Amino acid sequence: MVEPPERYRTFSRFLRERYGGKVWKIPVDAGFSCPNRDGTRGHDGCTFCRQESFNPMPSRQAIEVAAQIEAGIRLARQRFGIDKFIVYFQTASNTHAPVATLNRLFEQAIAFPGVVGLDISTRPDCLGPEILELLAGFAARTDLWVEVGLQSIHDRTLSIIHRGHTYQEYLDAVGALQRLPVRICTHLILGLPGEDAEMMRQTATAVARVPIHEIKLHPLLILEGTAMAAALQEGRVEPLSLEDYAALVVDFIERMPEDRVLQRMTAEAPAGMLIAPRWALEKHQVRRAVNVELVKRGSRQGCRFHQKALS
Repeated sequence: MVEPPERYRTFSRFLRERYGGKVWKIPVDAGFSCPNRDGTRGHDGCTFCRQESFNPMPSRQAIEVAAQIEAGIRLARQRFGIDKFIVYFQTASNTHAPVATLNRLFEQAIAFPGVVGLDISTRPDCLGPEILELLAGFAARTDLWVEVGLQSIHDRTLSIIHRGHTYQEYLDAVGALQRLPVRICTHLILGLPGEDAEMMRQTATAVARVPIHEIKLHPLLILEGTAMAAALQEGRVEPLSLEDYAALVVDFIERMPEDRVLQRMTAEAPAGMLIAPRWALEKHQVRRAVNVELVKRGSRQGCRFHQKALS
């Protein structure tokens, strides 16, 4: 089935409209830690997290950021003929470092010819005044995305997964970012332990009314060596089926404002690391299942956003 682009606003379409052609996102690993691992908020991290899953090349962290960017640009130009790039600081919490360090690395990134923007992934508790001032400076010079991990609006869930922050902290962070000329993207996970479909729809409804520009969705990925893997073995969590996940993604799409961008509807992890759900290894199958569900419902983005009572 061909993707019906008119039914939801994709990130690739947004980039084509903004830049007049394809843009390549270059993920980099700057070697940062996370306040939920280094003792600032906790030591063991979120129960689902294994930082190596972001990076299929374990040696990448040992490579200088500039060299990672250079390699990504070379690959995109040679293989795909793309000459516009967004540098994506992806792994761990990319504002959890001294301001001088962040400034140096972000300066390196925007100095490369063809780089049209920065994308910085972080947490709500890593956006203090000095960081916001730094981000404001870069936002005045290049397009800037700030991706804020939330996962769920339900504080009980955030506690269960040892997230280390609250929903209110997320709202405070978005409020602060909203004062800057940046695009705000929120990360959400579907299928977290203790949540049923109604709770996830509540998250969709609430986040739809938060002043952000984009969302990223993905299923709970259960990875070897994580606390979530132990929870699976003990029967305390059950992975979503592809059909159930597709239905939940459509629930989110229906509740999103029409101008919001769905930057991602799934995620992947190295096959040798992923325990469940194995269907997550096939992104095209996920997209197809979502599109089938959209067509079956006769649905489209925003069709439930303006309703007074969302079910």
